[in-house]
Amino acid sequence: MLALPASIQRIAPFPKLALELLNFVPTISSEESYLRILLEPETKLIGEIVRVVTGRDVRGGAGVTLDTMLEELGPAKLAEIAFTILLRDYMRGTFELSEGLQYWRYLLACGFCCAEVAPPNPPKRLAAYCAGLLHDIGRLALIASFPGRYANLLALIDRMFEADQPFDVSRQETILFGMDRFATGGWLAAAWSLPAWLRPVVGKFDKAIADKENLVETVRAGTRIANSLGFGYLKGAPRMEIRKILSGLPAAFDHWKALDQWELGEEHMQAKIQAALSLFGIGSVESK
Repeated sequence: MLALPASIQRIAPFPKLALELLNFVPTISSEESYLRILLEPETKLIGEIVRVVTGRDVRGGAGVTLDTMLEELGPAKLAEIAFTILLRDYMRGTFELSEGLQYWRYLLACGFCCAEVAPPNPPKRLAAYCAGLLHDIGRLALIASFPGRYANLLALIDRMFEADQPFDVSRQETILFGMDRFATGGWLAAAWSLPAWLRPVVGKFDKAIADKENLVETVRAGTRIANSLGFGYLKGAPRMEIRKILSGLPAAFDHWKALDQWELGEEHMQAKIQAALSLFGIGSVESK
């Protein structure tokens, strides 16, 4: 058992409703009524969902109800929007503004890219989206617990990338904080009682026996694409060509290959992510 730093133990618990939504993901197609039961009491959240869906506040979105949104969007898309809002609000309470903006930008890009390369059915896309948002929770905890020291580590990592020098990030994290982001992610997954389907992606992307849906490889590809599109958390991290990233996911590769130009696909994804960053009230940052 690792001796857990007290600052990590004090990190805010994961929102209960967000956890309930995650548990709902694998059965989302057959549990629409349960989603309604979860969301009906959450008037503030429903109001924010209306704003996201319509671009207007609750008064401007008169006539838009939970039932109409369920009918028009479907349960998977509605759960995606609700979960994104809940995680965004958790981030606002966990981070200082500047650090939170940068990290949210990265996580939201990962979520959208993971959904883009997932199999094209709503539950699988939703699972990939949520996994993309949460894959780096270990780093989230380290940044929130040691903001100044982790910022210094990030600056050092970027300098090493720019100088093309090898650097063991996990070893430095362990030296500085007592555990690396992977061990921290595993501890958080247990402390927050994250569902079993999500556990393989919050550690070191270890391929678990339970990963029958190939979620680890989907998230690995999606997070790499987010970095290649200019939304990476580490500015100096090398970027792989998207063709190479997708070579291990034939269905996703064929989807992108169907476009006349790969650059068109990249521009589409960049625009989609920037729109999402504005839509969810975090603000957008120019891609590099």
